[in-house]
Parts: sequence; C-alpha cells; structure tokens
Amino acid sequence: MLTIEKDLCIQCGTCVDECVQDCLKLEDGELKYDESRCMFCGHCLSVCPRDVIMIDGDGYNIEDVEEFSFYENTPIQFVRRDIMMRRSVRSFNEDPVSEDSLNLIIEAAKYAPTAKNCQKNALKVVTDPEAVDKLLADIMEEIGEIGKAKMRENPEVAAFFLSKYREFNEDKVDGLFYGAPVIIMVFSPTEVDGALCAATMGRMIEAVGLGYCYIKLAAEPMNTPKLRQKYNIPDDLHCVLALAVGHYDAEYFCSVPRKDLPLL
Repeated sequence: MLTIEKDLCIQCGTCVDECVQDCLKLEDGELKYDESRCMFCGHCLSVCPRDVIMIDGDGYNIEDVEEFSFYENTPIQFVRRDIMMRRSVRSFNEDPVSEDSLNLIIEAAKYAPTAKNCQKNALKVVTDPEAVDKLLADIMEEIGEIGKAKMRENPEVAAFFLSKYREFNEDKVDGLFYGAPVIIMVFSPTEVDGALCAATMGRMIEAVGLGYCYIKLAAEPMNTPKLRQKYNIPDDLHCVLALAVGHYDAEYFCSVPRKDLPLL
C-alpha cells in the first residue's frame, strides 16, 4: 500500500521525523520502510517535499490526494462565528438536501480522526422519506421496550423513554428526528471514534449551510439485537449516535451565553 520512489528521494529526513510508528529510517544513504509497523496515517506522504511517497490500493486511492496551502488558514473570526453560532436544530423545513452537500458531509466523515488510524467507522445514511419514517418507527418501538425494561432499575430514565414513546404513538410527535429529511447513523468500535466522526461531519454540515442535531437517544435502541439484525449491523460495530440533518426552519441572529469551563 505504501511505496517510495527511492530514486527521487532527497533523504531530507522529514518523513522520518514525522513517523510516530518509527516505520521509516535513513540508513546508509537510503530511506528504509518497515511495513509491519505502519498504520498508514499518511504523515510521511503529507510532509514529503518531492512527492516520492504514495499510499494506494487495499481501499486507498492516491487519486483522492489534493494539494492545499499549509499557510492558507480560515480567518479566525469565521471559525469563531461557526463555533459560537452552532445550534442543535430541532426544526427543519421541507427543502431536500442536495446530493452534492450530502457527498461533502460523507467525505468529511472519511477524514475524521480515529485511534491508530483504524478507520473502522461506518455510516447508515437514510434519505428516502419512507425509509426515514420506518427507521423512526422501529427506533420508537424499541424505545418503548427499553423504557418498560428500565422501570425498576432506573425509573427516571424509564419515564423519559416512555414519554417519548407515548408522544410518538399517541400524539404523533416526532421527538427523535424532528422531521429532518436526512438521518445519518454513526457506527464505530468505540464511542470516541464515533463521536469524532459525528463532530467532523457537523463542521461540514454547517459549511454547506445546513442545520443538524446530535441524537444520542437513537443509539441504545439501534444497538438492540432486534434492530441490529434487521439493519444488518456488523458485530464489531455499535451505534454511537445519529445526526438529524436538513435546512433550517428558523433564522438565528446571535450566539447565546454559556458558562465558563472550570480550568483545573
């Protein structure tokens, strides 16, 4: 997967310094590579001034590589604005999400950081209205079952789950996806990798002018044996959370106050 055009290498040693796994070494005037230690993070490729390192094949595509200016940063005020204006959107209009926007969001997930570059996250992207309604109904049914099961061990949590179940079945209120046209379920071997994947997608969702809400309540129902089997979820993955995505139904004009974090 990783190859080096040694004839073009100028032996500057930058890739050796950047390699956290000690895969690369300069010995006897030659760049040597130990594949057994490599996690294919791409640091060496990214810092090579002569483009002599390539990662290709076995799921990787060297054609995906794009050149960017390292010194061309997004102005601080724009990043600060996006962070402060982020809202958990629970009201969406009926405008469809474009395929181009959705592709950019999924691409962002691909580049989310993962522990040891394991890249084992997976997504279930639901855009068909009937499929969204079916997913919502399936999850709500499991929320009701989970609520009943928690009555003795945790009455407070049980009451919350059952209230959501009743709102949906009796009052026809979507208190889970809030009528969003796109649902993205995030699956991962670990909570941290899944959360980072969702957060990375969140940045792109905002960049394409859409709103979203993290839905943690969808995770536990989606991880029940019934829904795992129905939606063909691999054994090594579990649902970390979902994102409800769509166009804003309201306009936001300012940030809101937040408490200062304690500095420990």
